[in-house]
Amino acid sequence: MQTTFSFKRNRMKLIVVSNREPYKVERAGGKLRLEKTVGGLVSALEPVLRKNGGIWICWGRKGQKNPFETKITESFLMKQVSLTSRDVTEYYYGYANETLWPLCHMFLNRTRFDSKYWLGYRRVNRKFAKAVMEVYTPGSKVLVNDYHLALVPALLREKGVEDPIHLFWHIPFPPYFMLRFLPNRRDILEGMLGADVIGFHTEHYVQNFRECVREILGAVYDDFAIYWQGRKIRVVAVPIGIDSQRWSSLVSNPKVVRYALSLRKKLSVEFVGIGVDRLDYTKGIEEKFKGLERFFEKYPSFRGRVSFIQIAAPTRTKLEEYMDIKRRTDEIVGRIEGRFGEPGWVPIYYYYKNYGDERLASLYMMADFALVTPLIDGLNLVSKEYVMSKVDEDGVLILSEFAGASLQLREGALIVNPFDEDAVAEAIYSALKMKKREKRERMKALRKRVIEEDVHWWLKNFLEDVSA
Repeated sequence: MQTTFSFKRNRMKLIVVSNREPYKVERAGGKLRLEKTVGGLVSALEPVLRKNGGIWICWGRKGQKNPFETKITESFLMKQVSLTSRDVTEYYYGYANETLWPLCHMFLNRTRFDSKYWLGYRRVNRKFAKAVMEVYTPGSKVLVNDYHLALVPALLREKGVEDPIHLFWHIPFPPYFMLRFLPNRRDILEGMLGADVIGFHTEHYVQNFRECVREILGAVYDDFAIYWQGRKIRVVAVPIGIDSQRWSSLVSNPKVVRYALSLRKKLSVEFVGIGVDRLDYTKGIEEKFKGLERFFEKYPSFRGRVSFIQIAAPTRTKLEEYMDIKRRTDEIVGRIEGRFGEPGWVPIYYYYKNYGDERLASLYMMADFALVTPLIDGLNLVSKEYVMSKVDEDGVLILSEFAGASLQLREGALIVNPFDEDAVAEAIYSALKMKKREKRERMKALRKRVIEEDVHWWLKNFLEDVSA
């Protein structure tokens, strides 16, 4: 079965394949309601498919037994792949999030190897490949996303796809000494090498991938490509950007500006800091709070003058270890409150919930500094969102050296090791004492980089002939 659409003449069909859906679909009273999901990939590619047409293949999280298709526009279709509860347990919560995620983030002690997980991962990757073939027509370009679907490129090759297949790996790619622990390492690498172009956020991850294919598969490479089974595969470092125009529009919205001013007034403090993270052990929230605690220890004159707002978005709540993280962060916040809190002043406002971009833009706008301290991160878009929200160029970005974005943003950010509590405390102190001229010079450089290397730049450099 093949699905056909009214694509614009002389334009190729782009097929995006990802675990996450671009829209949550609700049907009530015979009416269809679409709610756009939050995330860097959706922000990057949803406008492209709206403008040019295409198909987005994803997992529908409603647990439907039969696949269904939702027409977003006349030439933009969302096709959801049906997964059973067993699929979800073994593929998503199992292999993707208890095996690949911790291993790629260098947390071997959290990595679980289970043969059932692998069988589920392989089974679901085949379902996604089958869904692609149901809509594929010659002349299409396929973009497969992330570690959830590493086997899909090779499966599509086996099924006869000859058009370009792109794979973008959005999380860190581990060095050989880590990947060698994975029992199915050959299968993962061979699956990825089914693509024509493989993208990572940093040159460091590119080098890790090259090392792995050489040591595990015996493949050869040069500065331009990897050569495997008679094919030439380009491997490139192209860090994804944000939609800078959209964020500029958000922070000029009177509603967003009013809320920022109102909130700042209610806080009644001289300085405000902001942190926005998913509640994941890779994001360094515990380490961030320890750095804040050390700051209040070392610089008591700032007690009562600085409040920090931390948004911790729930994630993978069915996994017990993620609930353990929440318990530990709750305890740390309570300890800091008990040590330093005073009537009328709260050191840390901690919110375990999701916020939309409008509310985040307001929070970024009114914050004097952002504390972005992942222990390891593929890129980190929060750092770029904060920068684009500082239209007055009056703010300081404190950024972990282990975030992929630090390579782009080190010119203007204060770079820290999140494991060093004193370094984090000193960076906060430096941000608060920094002269306005230096703040503006740093933020101006950051904004220039984020604007120049935005999502349109990423699309042009990774997908080449797909216009944004």
